[in-house]
Amino acid sequence: MNNNELSTEQIILEAAEAEFLEKGYGNTKTVAIARRAGVSHSMLHYYFRTKEQLFQKIFKEKVQILAQMFGGIFEKDRPFTETVRLVVETQFNFVAQNPQLPPFIFNEILSNEENRKWSIEALFPQIFPHLCTIEKLLNDEIAKGAVRPITIRDLILNAISINVVTFLALPVLKDTFNLDGHEALTHFLNERRESNVQFILNALKP
Repeated sequence: MNNNELSTEQIILEAAEAEFLEKGYGNTKTVAIARRAGVSHSMLHYYFRTKEQLFQKIFKEKVQILAQMFGGIFEKDRPFTETVRLVVETQFNFVAQNPQLPPFIFNEILSNEENRKWSIEALFPQIFPHLCTIEKLLNDEIAKGAVRPITIRDLILNAISINVVTFLALPVLKDTFNLDGHEALTHFLNERRESNVQFILNALKP
């Protein structure tokens, strides 16, 4: 595939992602994606035969980015609390870079059984090794009495929940607390990320 083809494919993917996030998976039409990308409908189908293929390509890229971000955490031996901090911060940063993704996943993937099943199949192999690593660290800390008994499932769900809620509520928070400016919003998100980390770490104390 030459550079022009790569460029066109990326333009289509970016247009498709924008359409999915704005209109939802069910309401997105390939004609609208083609129009937004500035390509013909037949050109779009040359690269991606169906809307499902476009969605899967975009979702796989997001999963790979997330897996790579988590992978860097476990490249070195770190204390358990530092590992937890990095996991929470990494997940928070990923959502901050993709703020429209949580409501899209909630509204579309959770309500679409076929896409939900496919998404889990795509996500699980990428994330499972990292879950196994942090589960071993968690169980070691529990055995030493350093943290209270908790399953890896509950730990991860707690982290995801507290991080995602921040961004689900962000439109209301912006209006309520005057967070429209870049500096004010950045300051708020930095403070909130640290608050989320401390909440999770405090909840682990025996």
